[in-house]
Amino acid sequence: MLQRILKKDMKRRKSVNIILFIFITLASVFLSSSVNNILVVSSAVDYYMDRAAVPEVSLFTAGTDEEQEINDWIENEGPLVRSYESGILVILAEKSITLERGGIETSFNSNGASIYLGTSDADHCKVFDENGKSFSLNKGEIAMTSGVMERNGLEPGDKIRIAEGSVDKEFTVRLSTKDAGFGNDMAGMTRLIVSESDFTMYKLKPEADLLGMYYVDTDGAADFVRELNDQGFLSVMNSVTRATYAMAYSFDMVMASLLILIGICLILIAMLVLRFTLVFTIEEDYREIGIMKAVGMKGFAIKKLYLIKYLVLVASGSIIGLAASVPASSMMVKGVSKNMIMEDAGANLWVNIICTLLIILLVMLFCYCCTNRLNKVSAIAAIRGGQTGERYSGRGGIRLHRRSRMPVAVFLGINDMLSHVRRYLVMIITFGISFVLITIPLNTINTMKSSEMASKFCLDPDSAVYVKDIEKQGEGSFKSSKDLIEGMERVRSELKDAGYDAELTGIPIYFLQYEQAGKTGKSKIATVQALGPNTGFMTYQEGSAPVLENEIAFSKDIMKENGWEIGDSIEAAINGKEEKFIITGIYSDYTQLGRSARMNPVMDCSNEIMFDYWSIIVDMDTDSSQSEMAEELNKLFPDYGWSDAQEVIDRNVGGIQQSLQEMMIPMTALLCAIIMLITFLMERLFIVREKGEIAMMKSIGYRNGYIRLWQILRMIWAAVISMAAAVPLSLLANHFVLRPIFAIMGAELKIQVIPWQVYGVYPGILMAGIIIAAGIGTINVKKINIRELSNLE
Repeated sequence: MLQRILKKDMKRRKSVNIILFIFITLASVFLSSSVNNILVVSSAVDYYMDRAAVPEVSLFTAGTDEEQEINDWIENEGPLVRSYESGILVILAEKSITLERGGIETSFNSNGASIYLGTSDADHCKVFDENGKSFSLNKGEIAMTSGVMERNGLEPGDKIRIAEGSVDKEFTVRLSTKDAGFGNDMAGMTRLIVSESDFTMYKLKPEADLLGMYYVDTDGAADFVRELNDQGFLSVMNSVTRATYAMAYSFDMVMASLLILIGICLILIAMLVLRFTLVFTIEEDYREIGIMKAVGMKGFAIKKLYLIKYLVLVASGSIIGLAASVPASSMMVKGVSKNMIMEDAGANLWVNIICTLLIILLVMLFCYCCTNRLNKVSAIAAIRGGQTGERYSGRGGIRLHRRSRMPVAVFLGINDMLSHVRRYLVMIITFGISFVLITIPLNTINTMKSSEMASKFCLDPDSAVYVKDIEKQGEGSFKSSKDLIEGMERVRSELKDAGYDAELTGIPIYFLQYEQAGKTGKSKIATVQALGPNTGFMTYQEGSAPVLENEIAFSKDIMKENGWEIGDSIEAAINGKEEKFIITGIYSDYTQLGRSARMNPVMDCSNEIMFDYWSIIVDMDTDSSQSEMAEELNKLFPDYGWSDAQEVIDRNVGGIQQSLQEMMIPMTALLCAIIMLITFLMERLFIVREKGEIAMMKSIGYRNGYIRLWQILRMIWAAVISMAAAVPLSLLANHFVLRPIFAIMGAELKIQVIPWQVYGVYPGILMAGIIIAAGIGTINVKKINIRELSNLE
């Protein structure tokens, strides 16, 4: 008998059971895939650093002149050193690399990064292929990161020529790599991998420009760096800790953070909708429950009937959801793992299984709690739909006699919501979450396009254009600020000959050693210096810009780390002698991940080794935009790298803006599909419950179209309320989600909001989806007959 009852119930309530089955399946997919993704993504950087064996400290030296001294110090005096490894990279100039396609030579685009030639045989900062596996190269083969290959339009099998000094050799591109130490655009470095024999050929040439590398595993990274700075090694340019490498992937983690947020929201949506659907469907069965009680069935027998029914539904839906959650996890994580090796989402299958079991447990718990109410409901009350017909308190809603001019459809829609707030709360929360999720990537993109973002990268947003890679063919990289100034003067002269009256301001980067006067402990800090007429564009949080020869400014993180204050005296070793400076200002920007100094423009640092130089600021009178000017000058001077501010930002944040823009359409489509499905299924449930009311409206002359309008309008009111609630929630998300992500990189900035876009266009798309889904869901109204009046209480 039990089997027959269940079979007939499944057939009779086919639409409601299908809706419940779909929600259970979706809940299982959302919960399993999202929890899995949260676990994978939250540990992604640490997993990548461990997999690539990134050391606690990496040292960069100019050449190998002090190799023996540095080795001796690390072995004998380096604090808490467990092990270390040394290596060499060959520094390449961008103009020494050319590409060959179809017999045509084209220039190589490094995206402004320093280029190094190396091998894949080191035990630290390992390089992997796209699948996260080790590889080896044959003579004449080369490998590089996928970002470099995409930027240059390279495919495996293409030819690339490296002419450095007296060595000129052609290589065949073998594969793309993932490089933890040199593969992130924020690091400003890229590494080309060749075979050991090819590398030796370049390395042994007397004119080779070498970069020494030391990979140090130590239990005290901070102590090691501090004591290293005290040694005064002249060739040590910079030391990078593992934590700094990890921070370089912070902008990559914007996508990961967004994925985690989406996962949490989907879990919340799934749980809310699932509980609502269960309660709704069980309450719909009250009449049948009352009949079963009236014919003598015990409460436990009735409860067992429903528990078995929902166990069958939840078990089948959860199993299908489990199967779908694994590919769903991999697909969602794929966009985040472009620059990193991440743990395979399928490796955490146990998480998916536990989440599936949790769904089953929750559904059965909801069902058990709902069926417990049956113990207190009499047979007559159950037959009446759980109601006794008595009400001792005023009913919510609005009064018709006070709204005599309000259209009936509008009145009914508003009155429904006010009378059954809890019933519509699930939809309002679901719609609100979807609206907030849309604003986060939009605000991120708009912030990255802002002038404030450009200023945080040492760019004057009001300049005409920017230029990089102004070295002559075969000249090699500039080694000092003197070389840079001469190069800028040459470019200025070339521009003048072409009819452009321009002023150029260069920003060299040095690594100088600082210490506070009268105190021990030295710090080697990346130092920028504006050389040229435009020196007043940099902003400061406190104090003022350094102007005089004895003035300097430091970033907020450096000041906090060393306990320095404005007015303190600082000593620095410049040009082989000690110079004294007074701190005049504090700022925050993204130079060296927020840890840098700004030297006054008067101090002569021409004898200091220049690590690199920032994009040169070009100022001129023009009516053209930066992008138009960059395009124009690229045609006239193709050997130089002309760009606008947005291009400079993009190549330093790893193309995250492009990834977000590419994600906006599928993300909007996903959220729109989710709320459309929820709207459609909710509408179907409402119509099943309101057959009596709909039949009564038909009996007094209302047409199907007007009844459908009533049904659609209440969904619109729910969406409007959720949009209004989403506005302050999105502002909170800006403050507590986006600002901390940008601040991790060393600078605090205002999150940019474009109202017409954030609160108009995209919510309008979601609203259109809700209206379409509600319209489709109300098609069944025309099938309801006046005989359904018997269902009206």
